[in-house]
Amino acid sequence: MHRLHPLLKLEILLCFTLLVFGLSHYLCGLILFTALLAGYRSAGLTLSFFWRKLRFIIIFSVLIFLVHLIFVREGILLCQKELAFFRIEIWSLGLAHGLLLVFRFLNIIGSSYLFVATTDPNRLAYALMQAGLPYRYGFTLITALRFIPLFFLELEQVRYAQMAKGIDIEKISLRNFIPAVRYLFVPLVLSALSKVDTLTISMESRAFGLYRQRSYLEKQPFTRRHRLAAAAVLVLSLALFLLLRRYSLEPLF
Repeated sequence: MHRLHPLLKLEILLCFTLLVFGLSHYLCGLILFTALLAGYRSAGLTLSFFWRKLRFIIIFSVLIFLVHLIFVREGILLCQKELAFFRIEIWSLGLAHGLLLVFRFLNIIGSSYLFVATTDPNRLAYALMQAGLPYRYGFTLITALRFIPLFFLELEQVRYAQMAKGIDIEKISLRNFIPAVRYLFVPLVLSALSKVDTLTISMESRAFGLYRQRSYLEKQPFTRRHRLAAAAVLVLSLALFLLLRRYSLEPLF
């Protein structure tokens, strides 16, 4: 998984996403989720890694499922239970729609995270540029991906610096929200603007954008073998869609 060409992994991600939205049965979502876990396994990422990195997403998916299970009252009544203040009824369509949304949510977020975890952003940007993307847009992508962790580090440094001055911004509440914004984000924005000016001067001094084409230290060729693999991914995705489409045409429950 790590050694695959970035464009091939991008194609797999797009095909998987189309399958997730094109198949409207929770059993299809379960099959795709099993394939997703197999992809994590092939990438050397364990189930504990999946839980550790996507714990919030899994908990949020469970909440989505419970909301549909309790409030959607259509289809066949499966069971009901009287509580002290209200009555809980579980209907077939509520259960089916809840499972469908949960698997869609997990499949989309999980596949996107698998793509990010196994793909070097620099390799992806260089592969897109060598495939025909103008290198100005590719440089924008690389710069954005590099500045995100830098801004997080800068925010931590600003926070520790303000706390060293005796400013209480460790616990942000509605009362101290405006001062926290002033003490945290104003220095962060000024630092970001300073870095942007430095980057602009560096790009101008190197005549960035003077030529239509640029040179590359490492090539990311999309060879005949990669093209055959890309065609195989399209064929397998279409075959899987046609195979599982009959489940989508059946009732959800």
